[in-house]
Amino acid sequence: MRNIWILTSINIKRHIIVVFLSLFCAAILCVILYFTGIMVVEKTTALVSVGVLDYDKSPLSEDMKRYLTQKLDYRLLENYTYDQLSMELIDKKLSIIIEIPSDFYSRTLAGNKPEVVVTSLQDYENSAFVQAYINSYLGSIRLLAAGAEGDPAVFDRMLMDYQKNDITISKNRAAEFDETEMRQKSGFINSIGFFLMVVFIISYALANLLDEDRLSGVFRRVQLTPVKPAQYLIGSGIFGAVLCGGQIIIFNLYIKWNDLNIGLPIPLVVLLMSLFSLFTICLSMTVALATKSKNAILSVIIGFSTVGCILGGAYFPIDMAPKTLQNLGRIMPQYWFMDAIRRLQEDNTAVIYPNIIILCLFIILTFLAGAVIFAQDYKKS
Repeated sequence: MRNIWILTSINIKRHIIVVFLSLFCAAILCVILYFTGIMVVEKTTALVSVGVLDYDKSPLSEDMKRYLTQKLDYRLLENYTYDQLSMELIDKKLSIIIEIPSDFYSRTLAGNKPEVVVTSLQDYENSAFVQAYINSYLGSIRLLAAGAEGDPAVFDRMLMDYQKNDITISKNRAAEFDETEMRQKSGFINSIGFFLMVVFIISYALANLLDEDRLSGVFRRVQLTPVKPAQYLIGSGIFGAVLCGGQIIIFNLYIKWNDLNIGLPIPLVVLLMSLFSLFTICLSMTVALATKSKNAILSVIIGFSTVGCILGGAYFPIDMAPKTLQNLGRIMPQYWFMDAIRRLQEDNTAVIYPNIIILCLFIILTFLAGAVIFAQDYKKS
């Protein structure tokens, strides 16, 4: 036990930069939790953006735009060409495009219904609502035009009087939600997804440490000392656990200190993060023992972490993905980690024992693979 502790402390002193890197990654996770939560709430509660092409430039078209902004809380984008607005619509920065025709004023004054064109791509709900609002507005304006009997001066005066009337439009959210709770839960689920990528940075540092010791002959020299090779590997593994544990402690202390409502108990978060960290430690040591170059180590770890995070649903749920991708995701530990987190957020009483057992099996599998490779190399030496 003393030899293991000595090796662990030596690793910490030799790789103090990696220790600071681990602390920096923990701070990054806290920053991601804070800012991504704000971004999600702002995106959810943001005003609907509408592009407007006003070819009429009349008092009536100005009044309709006032109706859309002040009464209905739409955010209008003007002074753009149709091509520019079309690109914004394709990029989903706009919900719809409204084209006010050049004869908008004259046709309305004559008692006819002008053709206001509403264009959308996928936001059909907002398109239907805007079309209904415009029809309602035009119905009211045609009553003014009928009263003016085609006289522009009378119509303009009646329009000004109409603008002075405070007609309240009742607006309700389709779904009520607590913005603070939404911000905290959304920030957490996004930051925990990034944790699955960040923890592999530490695992690569650990694998790189073992590879450097192998190339420099440290591992061979250890075999000539009272320190057993198994103790050397355990000490290196504990060093990796210290690095990952620092991240986990800082991240969860930040949640606890700010009393964030993340939707699930912190002890379960610590447990799941610890299990996944143990898996990455075992994986990194196995990769370091199985490969013979730094490039190979980097390729395997980055490839596994990237593909695993995408298939495992680290950044977005894969429920809507094709069944083939969903089945592929189930062979990744990231899937079982994120599945447990999301199920607990939806229901604190959800049963996640299968997820924990499967994560433990991944740990045992990678540990045994590393042990077999280590035993083979030890016999050869």
